[in-house]
Amino acid sequence: MLKEGNKPIGEMLERNLAGVLEIFNPDYEWETQKRFLYDPDNKRKYYKVDVISETKKIIWEYDGPNHFNDTWKFQRDLDRDQYFLKLGYTVKRWSYYYQLTSDIAKNLFDKDYSEKKYLSAIDYVYGAQAEDQIFPPGWHETKFTPGSWIERGVDRLMAELDEMPESFKHQIAYALILYIESVGDAFLVLGDHKKLHDLIKLEIKRGHTNFLYPNL
Repeated sequence: MLKEGNKPIGEMLERNLAGVLEIFNPDYEWETQKRFLYDPDNKRKYYKVDVISETKKIIWEYDGPNHFNDTWKFQRDLDRDQYFLKLGYTVKRWSYYYQLTSDIAKNLFDKDYSEKKYLSAIDYVYGAQAEDQIFPPGWHETKFTPGSWIERGVDRLMAELDEMPESFKHQIAYALILYIESVGDAFLVLGDHKKLHDLIKLEIKRGHTNFLYPNL
């Protein structure tokens, strides 16, 4: 049973990322909020990473809404990725509409995934003992829906839909449909982005949406 009735105690936020990484990759020696001076002549110019493993040369970033709706932020992310790529790091990003489904965990953690680790992770984040007790990927209570994004932010989501398991696409589309039903106006939720309006025409496979969808 969930620790608070039928509602998860939390969702996958930036503050949870390091803990989840430590569960799936306990030997990576994770650090948080490490700074890199990219201009040696100006100590005010630095990149601060969310979570980093120096032993494995991996960086994880949690990307909130500004990474999708702010042109300057979007370009800075591209510059950051190139900077760390040249230093030999792999940069991975956790988008704010992700949740810790087993399909997402398997996709992102690959050979480091195990059922035991997964159950430990969802208990840590959600206080849940089974996958159907967690929030699904998408937009539920947040006010920052894709309607506020720049076009390149939408393109990033579209690329993720191709890279992630099929279940992710159905969960994202279904979350948008539910949000639109609550608001009553598709353009407030999706803006003028044609790709998103096409996405919600997807015939949803209900087997992919067996999660807790909070009331909006």
